[in-house]
Amino acid sequence: MKKQILNANLIKKYHQDLVFNYSEYPTKDHWDFDFKNDMYKNAILDWFPKNEDKKIFFYVHIPFCEELCWFCTCSKFINKDYEKVTDYLNYLYKEIDLLFEHLNKNNIKLNVGTVFFGGGSPTILNREDLKKLVDKLKGLFDWSNVEFFTVESDPRRVDEDRLIYNHEVCGTNRISFGMQDLDPEVQRRVNRIQPAKLFEDILTPRVRKMYKEIAFDFLIGQPGQTNESISKTCDEIIRLKPTLVQLSLMAYKPWVAKYQVQMLAEGPLPDFLERKEMMEIIHKKLESGGYIRSGFECYSLPDSPMTKAFKEGEAHYGASGHQPGGRVNFVAVGSSSMSNLGNDYYVQNFYDLPSYKKALDQNLLPSFRGLRLNDDDKIRQHATQQIRSYFKIDYKNFKDQFGIDAKNYFKKEIEYMSEMQQDGLVEIMDNGIFLTEIGRDFTQNIMNVFDSYDPPGKSYKERLETVKKAKESQATVQEKIDTIST
Repeated sequence: MKKQILNANLIKKYHQDLVFNYSEYPTKDHWDFDFKNDMYKNAILDWFPKNEDKKIFFYVHIPFCEELCWFCTCSKFINKDYEKVTDYLNYLYKEIDLLFEHLNKNNIKLNVGTVFFGGGSPTILNREDLKKLVDKLKGLFDWSNVEFFTVESDPRRVDEDRLIYNHEVCGTNRISFGMQDLDPEVQRRVNRIQPAKLFEDILTPRVRKMYKEIAFDFLIGQPGQTNESISKTCDEIIRLKPTLVQLSLMAYKPWVAKYQVQMLAEGPLPDFLERKEMMEIIHKKLESGGYIRSGFECYSLPDSPMTKAFKEGEAHYGASGHQPGGRVNFVAVGSSSMSNLGNDYYVQNFYDLPSYKKALDQNLLPSFRGLRLNDDDKIRQHATQQIRSYFKIDYKNFKDQFGIDAKNYFKKEIEYMSEMQQDGLVEIMDNGIFLTEIGRDFTQNIMNVFDSYDPPGKSYKERLETVKKAKESQATVQEKIDTIST
């Protein structure tokens, strides 16, 4: 496919505020806030017996950080009092016990292929508590089929010795580092100082030999980032040689994270066009450094498990980013964590710790919203996954998966995309829709075409109203926690 040049006019034309990330579809703003404990239990009973052979991605959320990074809008709590961590772990164990009690009572066994500890910063756990948590899970399900075990790691809180311990004692074989940016000025402006030398000291030959995958998260759109600083960070990444680089755009949400306002004291954030230019620099730099584009926001070395998965059609994007292993089925525990049972159900736990704990005090699974997908949801969810993971809509794949003629099913969407084809973003063929090289920079816009809830014609005001209503519904749910009953 011929390499195309970034076009500023196209960027301006297709720029949309509030175009969603589509890590899930339908987006969380459209989930049901009455989807609680009993409905989650019923979802388990409905889904698992029919999908015993499907591998599970088991996610554990540790919501604590020792200090605040101003770019972050994730669910976390700033905490240096380890007693609060201990208290949370006791509730987490109770949730795990309740979940497995329900599974075992119904003779349901988990076929777990991947384990992922995310946050927050899971490396806030001391060695003893990490091992205790791992041992707890190993005692509840067969660990022998686990291929990847990741603990998200703050490079400021681990060293070579700790990573060796995590591997040799706890069995971790994959690391995900919040690298974000290696420019000192950018780090200062977002309150996260972690020089490249830190990663160099941690990633010793011994550590590299132990771990199947070493992933760096790279955040674009931070204050102080320039084309020059982005280029230098890419040079450092290539030198440090992680096997996987995951890109994401910084979310500026001062209505969620008021502290983000202080990032603007010394100047504005990079605008939309500047961010696109930075992404283009990253694409060129990493590809020239030997990395392969193995997903919308993903670059991997040729020998990376992610590269293999991408080439074999076994890659997937979910709440924890791009992952090898095909269609991922998430079972998640911990505050704010989100389960995804195939393409049938979504379920999410309470964000706030008081509600999370109160539900568990009543011996209830702490879910507060979710969704049972209808047939159209499932088809469109698959479409967004195909686009994000493989840059295409393969008509045959939809025939095999759903028994539908995708060309006819998406007739309206294909007609809408005719202008995108004229602009060189997609190639509409008899066997499918394929994103061009430049079209890959507009992946979110193209996924948005297949969104029946928030289609591309929806105005900024209408989209914002959707988000507002979801927030209001969530607030109502928080008030109802006292009335929850089995």
